[in-house]
Amino acid sequence: MAKVFRDSDNRVVSLGDYKPWSVHKSEGGDFTNYPAHSGHILDVKDNKANGIKHFADALAGRLHDGIAIAVVPSHDPAKKGGGLAGIAAALAASGKRIDASQAIVRTKKIEKLAHGGDRSFDVHTASIAVAHPDLIKGRDVLLLDDVHKTGNSLKACKEALMDAGANSVQCAALGSTW
Repeated sequence: MAKVFRDSDNRVVSLGDYKPWSVHKSEGGDFTNYPAHSGHILDVKDNKANGIKHFADALAGRLHDGIAIAVVPSHDPAKKGGGLAGIAAALAASGKRIDASQAIVRTKKIEKLAHGGDRSFDVHTASIAVAHPDLIKGRDVLLLDDVHKTGNSLKACKEALMDAGANSVQCAALGSTW
């Protein structure tokens, strides 16, 4: 299997820890002492340019050229693009890579995971599809998610991409939480 990252094997690559704002606040924290990495992830979730640039810059030098960059879709099929798609576009523009951020789509709305939605593998496999297999077929793919907890959304999307003809899929998350 070809590598996507220059410096990693096939495990889920996490770029750091993510502390939910609600947890930070319940522990007495405020905006003055919120972990910077978690703040950048929230910026991506809010589709803010500074968060997108932060992670695109952090990833660009670690990736091989020639790969496709796909993203785990939003819980809501009506929400297209967003911060992860912005990162994919920036990474494609900064190297010889394919923006495959629209390759996987959510076919039906699921409850937002951050609000207690069902994180099971089956919920994800029943609600996603590969809409543009031409973007990933025969390619090594980087699959990006914002926050990794159980890994089931990444696993379901990876399986769908492999079934659609990807050569290999390397999963990465901007942050991991407990």
